[in-house]
Amino acid sequence: MEDIRLSLSQAGPSGELSIIRADGVVDTLTASELEVAIDTLLRQDKYKILIDLGGVDYISSAGWGIFVSKIQEIRQKSGDIKLVNMIPNVYEIYELLEFEHIIQAFDSIERGKDAFNISHAESPNTEKVWKTADKIVDETGNRIQSAFSPGTKSRTQRDSGIVFPNAEPEEIIVNLVAEDPFSSISELVQDASELAPKVDWGWWRIFGILRRKKLLSRRSRFRLSRRKIRGR
Repeated sequence: MEDIRLSLSQAGPSGELSIIRADGVVDTLTASELEVAIDTLLRQDKYKILIDLGGVDYISSAGWGIFVSKIQEIRQKSGDIKLVNMIPNVYEIYELLEFEHIIQAFDSIERGKDAFNISHAESPNTEKVWKTADKIVDETGNRIQSAFSPGTKSRTQRDSGIVFPNAEPEEIIVNLVAEDPFSSISELVQDASELAPKVDWGWWRIFGILRRKKLLSRRSRFRLSRRKIRGR
């Protein structure tokens, strides 16, 4: 079973910035440990949190959901969560999920500190922190979906003219991705709603389809598009 290792350090003149370093994978099982780490800081009135993902190879929907579920509470306390050091594969999902509209990301701890107006010169006192038992994290997505605004790009006139009157939702999304591998999730919501208005489309439903069909990465989307083109 995959594992996650967490460590904590503090930065700033009075240790007001908490830096959580994560190594491993953040999936349905291990996401609960990251949630416990964040909740522990919140109980200590620590609302400025930098999460170093330099050692994280993969973040599941459960992991992304934790970040978003904590944002509102933290910002109400004049704090924030910011992400740093994502590897390309993780950052690619961050972009496709349009998380830049919700949570900021930076390519280094120094830039993250700048965003919190924390001096680089502060030497954090690192200490190992909590390790909890695995538990299942709810992945319904109800608490995340409302945070996303619908796409603003008008896409009612499609070049291909493809229509799927009797297609299943998964078939619709797969064909839309094959037609335009660059489509964001909000754009897919809009396109799918135009093609099948009676279906209850939503950000999380489409994310689930993309995950099941292994279409969360650009590489997998391009492969699908090439296969469709060659098959025509």
